[in-house]
Amino acid sequence: MIAGVVTSSPITAYAIEPTPHEAEWWFTTWQVTEKLWPVTMGGGITVAVVDSGVNAALPELRSAVLPGYDATGQGRDAHQDVDRTPDALGKGGFGHGTAMASLIAARGGGAGMVGVAPEAMILPVIARQGTEYATGIRWAADNGAKVINISAAQVNAYSADTCPKPFQEAIDHALRKDVVVIAGSGNAGRVNLPMIPGGCPGVLTVGAVDHRLRPWTDSTRQRSVDVAAPGVDVVELDRQGRLGQGTGTSPATALASAAVALLRAKHPQMPAREVVQRIIATAKDTGPSGWDDRTGYGVVNPYKALTTDVPANAPNPVYAEWDQLQKRQPTTPASPAAQAAAKDESTPVLNTRTLLLIAAGAAALLALVGTSLALLFRRKNTHA
Repeated sequence: MIAGVVTSSPITAYAIEPTPHEAEWWFTTWQVTEKLWPVTMGGGITVAVVDSGVNAALPELRSAVLPGYDATGQGRDAHQDVDRTPDALGKGGFGHGTAMASLIAARGGGAGMVGVAPEAMILPVIARQGTEYATGIRWAADNGAKVINISAAQVNAYSADTCPKPFQEAIDHALRKDVVVIAGSGNAGRVNLPMIPGGCPGVLTVGAVDHRLRPWTDSTRQRSVDVAAPGVDVVELDRQGRLGQGTGTSPATALASAAVALLRAKHPQMPAREVVQRIIATAKDTGPSGWDDRTGYGVVNPYKALTTDVPANAPNPVYAEWDQLQKRQPTTPASPAAQAAAKDESTPVLNTRTLLLIAAGAAALLALVGTSLALLFRRKNTHA
């Protein structure tokens, strides 16, 4: 099934292009092999996956994963996926980080998974809750990432208008280092609670659509949503090397990150600010006309982003909001001690609004807000 072969050097280009798995429907939607790969396959770009680690021993990922970091402070090997989320068969060990990495940069082989940017490199960072994500963002920005993928969302227990300080400072740090930070809007479309880090200024926030580019029902409605990407019935690789399907803004975020990696590879001197501007300006409008709170300005269109001339004065709401924040609240990077001191107060907890929503009938969200971390991935089924 797989025609591609990766050489021993992880950044060396393919002699033969890998063949995507037949279930990877977004390859058709985005015309990846026909239009994108002749332009770029993502070589030279490092994408940090701030998640549960990545099983780097799988054939599809063996040459794609760089040494990583455990932002939880436990000193674990980021080449091991620590996710133990039960799969559809009730067995532990799904492997969320591995799945997201496979959507971005899998090389083929094994079960046949191929990422949209198969020449990009994955920088795995373990983060599971609270400000571990902020720590992971900062570390990734300092260790070569040009794109930071965060396929996770936490309930913002403070205010939809306030990003907790450790998160915002980490995002500020990444943007000042010319890194594109991408996160999902969340899977809470039935109650639409404010989420972080997607709700933080400076983050490109992603909703989910299906194969017909229709908004996914449970994609969280947020005024911070900027774009959307394929996120329904998405096949990906679990940490045991099996293919399965998932739905949510997690896979949508990973696929958007892959598209950004392609753009950064094609235009290596293009600032992150302009990269985000091009992604938004070339998005294909879907759902209600114009911007909407589920799909933002539309579905990411990688080919147009790679090839279209975008005016220098095109709107860039992600950076416009961040610029305004910098004017109002100039910040300096917090010391490690300050970050540690802020950790307890910044970890989301249930607030009155959340409890009222649950009492009003949001039982479907109970598992989400019952923990500090709301993983964006909804497991559908798993098969060998």
